Amino acid sequence: MNYKQFLLGLITIVLTGCSGYTKKDGKVYLRSSNEARIGVRYLEVENADYSSFKVINHNTNLDLAKDKNHVFVGTSILANADPSTFEQIKKYYWKDKNHVYLLQFGVNDSKIKLADVNTFEVIDNLWAKDKNHVYHKFEKLDGVAPNEFEVIDEDWGKDNNFFYWHELGIDSLDYTSAMILSPYYIKDKDNVYYRNQLVEGANPSAFVPDGVGWFGHDDKNMYDREKNKGPITEQYRKTYLQ
Repeated sequence: MNYKQFLLGLITIVLTGCSGYTKKDGKVYLRSSNEARIGVRYLEVENADYSSFKVINHNTNLDLAKDKNHVFVGTSILANADPSTFEQIKKYYWKDKNHVYLLQFGVNDSKIKLADVNTFEVIDNLWAKDKNHVYHKFEKLDGVAPNEFEVIDEDWGKDNNFFYWHELGIDSLDYTSAMILSPYYIKDKDNVYYRNQLVEGANPSAFVPDGVGWFGHDDKNMYDREKNKGPITEQYRKTYLQ
């Protein structure tokens, strides 16, 4: 290999290093690990059209590309996506002339099925809306007016009547005294809820979330999600309360 060939190869690595895609001998490949590791493998992007294949510029950590026929996420074809109109809305949200997509690792069906392409917008994090509905990820919130919805954080939202954990409304929660305690727990003056489930027997005035967020305790008992696990044990006390 002469210097010119070496330099050309180096430029090719630099140009493809951000996306992970490379073209060689009439085929398209995707790196299966980072270049610092020994024995890097390249996976063929099957059904890719070599001449029209190009990387899609974006600001996420996904490998995205398209050719004249398809949109590719990694080595997989994004089903039914139109490459000529495919564009980013915000972060992991994308759209074409027919559908809105939320692209995530390990998710095969990326379409937000009921979304209106022309009016869809990202509110914040994984909350979005269109002229008809509010969405958390792929799920529609039932009966919520988009112009009345307010995002509280990445897990909680509310409208004029109810609080929502993701797409789940809490219809028995007292709205005026509601207080969010953690990514999973919320309380009112009378009760504690795990997501939208009543935490049976929990004392709201003394309840505190523990650990990773789906454990908790009050002045007498310990709780695992919505389940009352009985009086606080010494082991629980050592793990979470000391």
